[in-house]
Amino acid sequence: MVDRVPAYAQFNKLNKKFITVLGTVEDPSMLNHEMFLYKDIEIDPYNENVVGDYDNFSIVANADQPLEITEDSINELAREKIVQRYPIEKQLSIIGDLLVKLADSAAIDATDAKEMTAYISEIKRANAIRKQFYIDNPDYVYWSTEELDAKLAEMFEGGIDEG
Repeated sequence: MVDRVPAYAQFNKLNKKFITVLGTVEDPSMLNHEMFLYKDIEIDPYNENVVGDYDNFSIVANADQPLEITEDSINELAREKIVQRYPIEKQLSIIGDLLVKLADSAAIDATDAKEMTAYISEIKRANAIRKQFYIDNPDYVYWSTEELDAKLAEMFEGGIDEG
């Protein structure tokens, strides 16, 4: 069922491209007419959208339109997958260790790289001690990343988070 309501279709005043749908206002003069053009429309804001520009637009059902996918969203999914398996800290440690080994085998001074990897190693050692403190201390409930992921997966099983 289409449940249309009065609204305004907002368009860029310079190029007449569609921007968004706005709800009605008591005084349309309060809208920004310097930068935008408006058309009175009737639309179901949950199931329809405006397609086209100021001079030639139509209101179409979302279900009749192809899904829009952006390169950035696909890249973000790939990034999340990489970082889940190789967090940035792990990536830096692998690269730093490799650089030190290469520098040593080529007799290149890598003092900065060695200092960085030593510093990272010390932070990781201290972090492991800190984690163990919380694991062993009955005053805290410590959740490892794996435990928390499993708990959240169980809580949201069958939901929109899957797929």
